[in-house]
Amino acid sequence: MGNGSNFFQNLISSLFGSNDPEALKKKQLKNIAKDLSKSKYHFYKYNGNLVDPSFAKFFYDIYKAIAPAQVLFQNANTNTFKNVVIRYMMDEKSTQLLDELDENVIKQQASTMSIKELQHKVRLDLDSFLAQFDSAKIRQGDDIFNKLILFDSFCKFDFYYMLKKFDGLIKERNFDLTPHFNAVSGAYLSEDIKNFIAVAWALPFEGPWDDLFKLLKKMNSVEPVPLNVWKRILARLKPVRDHRIFEMMVRLITEKPDYRENIRIEEYHIMEEFLGEIKRQVEHILEGIKEQVTTGKIDTLLPLVFSGPVGELANYNEENSEPFRKKGFRGFLYCDPLRYLYQFLNDYTKKDLREFADIILVRGEWAVQQKAGPMSEAYHKLLSISDTLSEFDEKMAESGEYGLKLKTHLPRSDRDKEAANIIKMILGDANDEAGEIILEASQNYVIFGRHLKLCIEDFAKAPRSELILNWKDLDKFAEGNLKQKSVAVYKKLFNFVQLMQNFQVSVNERSSSRRL
Repeated sequence: MGNGSNFFQNLISSLFGSNDPEALKKKQLKNIAKDLSKSKYHFYKYNGNLVDPSFAKFFYDIYKAIAPAQVLFQNANTNTFKNVVIRYMMDEKSTQLLDELDENVIKQQASTMSIKELQHKVRLDLDSFLAQFDSAKIRQGDDIFNKLILFDSFCKFDFYYMLKKFDGLIKERNFDLTPHFNAVSGAYLSEDIKNFIAVAWALPFEGPWDDLFKLLKKMNSVEPVPLNVWKRILARLKPVRDHRIFEMMVRLITEKPDYRENIRIEEYHIMEEFLGEIKRQVEHILEGIKEQVTTGKIDTLLPLVFSGPVGELANYNEENSEPFRKKGFRGFLYCDPLRYLYQFLNDYTKKDLREFADIILVRGEWAVQQKAGPMSEAYHKLLSISDTLSEFDEKMAESGEYGLKLKTHLPRSDRDKEAANIIKMILGDANDEAGEIILEASQNYVIFGRHLKLCIEDFAKAPRSELILNWKDLDKFAEGNLKQKSVAVYKKLFNFVQLMQNFQVSVNERSSSRRL
């Protein structure tokens, strides 16, 4: 009774199918084996799970053809290929322009021209260089590089390791002896086939390869693989790929009928990266030269403005700025110009300049009193700016308006986005306020200096002066020659304004362009 029941169950299963997963998988594998046997590629025997020697012969022919390229690419890497392709895409003119953008050349030019002239020339050279690469040339360079990467990966596939499984006596890249290939169990080859699929099916079979092989010939004087041979290799591989021969083999060997190849192709855009990097390098070089020049100017001006060392502000200083920079914030932007201004206001403006202003503005007999107004107003604004600067620095103290908020929010800025945004806002406000103080002070020193220059010119006209009528009387208050003192004051103000102009100070994208 039991045997009869099994017979009818098997009969029904054979007629109407079965829900048994193993049975379904076996049926799928048999269908794959049937499809594979119908192809002209008899690389695999399903019944014995053997890979045929004809499979090895197929790969041996490819290996023999690409072996010279394997030697060529042994020590090559992605950066090597980038440099080779980029150089290949550059003609004589672009090469000359690139040489002009070399750091040593630019630094040499910096010794013979001003920073503005240098920037103008170098940026013209940069624009001319970039103009050599239109969109078509950029696409061409990227296409050659992407093909080179894929060709390199294909050539570096370990054909020898796989073929040695068919003939243990085969020697690497030695083709003097004819190999004797034997059938090999599919279990030893499934991973090799998968790896080959990954590199081979990524190749653009339909695309032109002429540009790449011109490059390879230029690199080595001869083609490591003749272009016509490479095209024959692709022609042999294409039907294998199109009919999924290797995929069917992997499915049968691994008994995974659902296996699908995973071809990942990374697209590189080396030309845009190269051009962008050249732009960044040139700007970095110019910035470095400008910084050196600026530092040199500052070092020259400091002893002309100050008789001794310049101290730091109590709170708005580099030391207090560092904790913010360490956490990725911009910190305090104007520490140096603000401390220079603070010292100049307190050591010179409130002392020497005050005495001089008293002589010119108070004791001076102006022909038209209103003409003294701008100079007097500028001086009194400078005195009030001194107080403003001190109040600002107090705001930056730990108990101050800005400092307290910064101290409160900084510890949790790493994990709290709102705290980080508050710090950015406060630092922005503080730096803007510092910038406003610097700009306002500089503008008022400029105004005072311009009118002082007019006074000096007027002094030379005495006794027919037009601005101040009592120059001779004022001499006795100057403790010496008033004209010499006026010139000394003007030079001091001029040097200080020059010092301030070496710092890029902006407030809400506004900057001062006034000059003495």
